[in-house]
Amino acid sequence: MQTRRFTHLPSLALVVLTALLIGSVRADDRKLEGTWDVTLQFPEETCVRTECSCPGNTANIPIPALNTFLKGGGMLWSGSALAVVTGQGGWERLGRNHYRARFKFYIFNPATGFRTGYEELTKDIRLTGPDTFEATTTYDLFDAADQLIATECVINETATRFE
Repeated sequence: MQTRRFTHLPSLALVVLTALLIGSVRADDRKLEGTWDVTLQFPEETCVRTECSCPGNTANIPIPALNTFLKGGGMLWSGSALAVVTGQGGWERLGRNHYRARFKFYIFNPATGFRTGYEELTKDIRLTGPDTFEATTTYDLFDAADQLIATECVINETATRFE
């Protein structure tokens, strides 16, 4: 008796295509992962609002910061102001080359070391290349008693990958 041998090519092709699709989605998520050199600039509309904190009360001064987007969605922020140490939060993918990050940092009086407030920030990030992004960040400012002082203050950002 003769047995007929056959292969499951359609099933194999489906498995390969599914793996490639899942791999490409995961690869897209990893584009933001890593450490970035970020330049913050407070636009004029933020600086004219007295309740928003604008460094030096002058618009568009470039301020350096580091953003690290961790695998799994965590985020670390490090700024250049003496009154701010670090921030922590998370990020998520919204679409192709589009991400959102939310994080928080505490503000301290450099002379006394006491906490004077904190900011909660939301970044809308768009990758402009494999190693560059632009973001618009809005922040809410709270005082030491956790009372909201200002809301929807804006920061414009550009970034290049550090790694």
